[in-house]
Formats: sequence, structure tokens, C-alpha cells
Amino acid sequence: MSHNPMSMAVPSREDARADPTPPFPPSASSSQATAMHQGLRPVDEVVLALLGTHEVLTSGQLVRLTGLPERTVQHHLGLLYRAGLINRVRPPREVGTSPYHCWLTAFGAAAIGDEKPGARSDDLAGVQASAALSELWLAVRDRGKGVGLELRGWRRLPSGPPYQDPHTGTIRELPAEAEMIVIPGPPGGREMRLLVVARTERVPAARLAAVLARFACFLAASSDPSDPVLTVLARMSRVAERVLTTADTLGEAPAARRLEEGVIATARHRVAVGVVEPHPVGLATEPVWATPADRRPRRLIDILAECARSAK
Repeated sequence: MSHNPMSMAVPSREDARADPTPPFPPSASSSQATAMHQGLRPVDEVVLALLGTHEVLTSGQLVRLTGLPERTVQHHLGLLYRAGLINRVRPPREVGTSPYHCWLTAFGAAAIGDEKPGARSDDLAGVQASAALSELWLAVRDRGKGVGLELRGWRRLPSGPPYQDPHTGTIRELPAEAEMIVIPGPPGGREMRLLVVARTERVPAARLAAVLARFACFLAASSDPSDPVLTVLARMSRVAERVLTTADTLGEAPAARRLEEGVIATARHRVAVGVVEPHPVGLATEPVWATPADRRPRRLIDILAECARSAK
């Protein structure tokens, strides 16, 4: 299992979506980016490497990962943005001001020898979803032990885990975006595998139903009754409610129609939906989670402990 390396927001208008400072010209050559890389300070290289690993990070997450003061991180982010090595945006927020959400540009990726990243500027929901993945990992890493949740592994998934359709034999993928390994309860207990989905906002109900149905098929194809838990991140409570409501009709989704009722019931107990805002750091410690089978707000550790007991 691979492990990833290691705020106050700058005031702006609530509806400001991007830094007004002109970025590095799109026509700039790669040699210019290389020249900029040669003048990078060590902290700049650390920030670029972290963005290369995690794809999207907020300014607050970068403060926690680097251990540097907020003012220092903001200063270097500004330098990297004006040099054209990163892009950044401040998504609108219903209450308060969002932190900058940052990611590598093609020049920034080239400066650290990384692959050219995909375009993100027109996918604001995707940017926020990617940052939410990092928030879950950081919350469990930094705060999980305080409630008995030990982090053992974390990685982004370049593609979803494959499984064989139990009816057709076709190899399919469960569209999970990350994988987390944790131990809920006393140290030395059994590891649990969490497959994380964060792209839930602005996703049609039919697509959400298909993801949940594929998870049920994934469980039906698995030989391990405790593997895994589908952990769904929803930015707002209304999005979480939509996911939970969609799960109520899981058995009607085309991919799940031929599954046994017991498999569908197990899947509904092994889906955990967590609300990211307004307090992302509470993902590991606060009752912001629910399952389709029990919508009471609970902590993640409580839901996982229940899943572990039911698998025995």
C-alpha cells in the first residue's frame, strides 16, 4: 500500500471564482517554464510536488501538509500562479469565503517531470470533489486516532477497481476515485477497505444509481464479506440527501435488477455518505455520516464498526 507525502483565506468577493492576476501567457514556451523551475525555491518545489501527487489542494490543506505559516503558503502560491506553474480558483460559497483550490498547469507539471494534467478550469464541481478527497485523507490522518480510527493506507485510483459481473462475466470497473485502509477500534484490529467516491454534485440521478448498483455487483463478485465500504463524499447536505434517496431505489437500477435482495440489502448497509461542508475537518470525528439503511447522523468510526460487526 502506498502512502502519500506530506486558514484563513485571503479576503475576496464571495462570488470571485478566479485570481484576477494575469497568469503566465498561454503562448509561453516550455523553455520559459524550465527557466522558471531553475529559479524555484525548495518550498516551491514541495508545493508543486504535493499538487502533482494530490491533483487539487486548497491553500489550507497545503498549510497542513507543509507545516508552513498561512502567510508563507499564500505568498508562494501567488508566485507560482503568476509564473504560470499553477492555476487556482475560489469557488463560490453560500456562507463565508472559500480557500483557493490549486492545481498544476501543464508548465507546472513539466517543471517537476509530471504528466500533463487535464483541463480543470471549466469543471468547478470536479475541482471541489478532488479537494474533498484530500480533505477526507487529512481528517483521518490528523484526527482519526482521537476517535479510534487508525489510517493505514491511502492512494488515488487512476481507474476504478475491476470486478467480474456476476451474471454476464463481463469485466467492469467500480468508479471509485480513491482507496483508504483503516482500522476502526483498538490497534491491531482488522483492516477495512474504503473505496471513495467524491464526484456527486451535478451528477444525474441515473448516474448515481448506476454507481451504487455497480457497488452491489462488486460485493456480489467479492469473496470477502467485509470488503469493502463505499464511502461517498457530498459537498452539501442536500447532495447527500439525493445520494441517500437514490439508494432507496437501488434494486430498480438496470445493473442491479438480477441481484438477490440480500446482496442489495448488504450494499445499502455498506454505503456511507458524508457531508463535507461547512466543516471539512470534521469528516473523521463528527456525526456527518449516514447510510441509506440508517439516516441518523453518525461518526464514520461508528458506521465502520457496525459494518465490521455485521461481517463477522
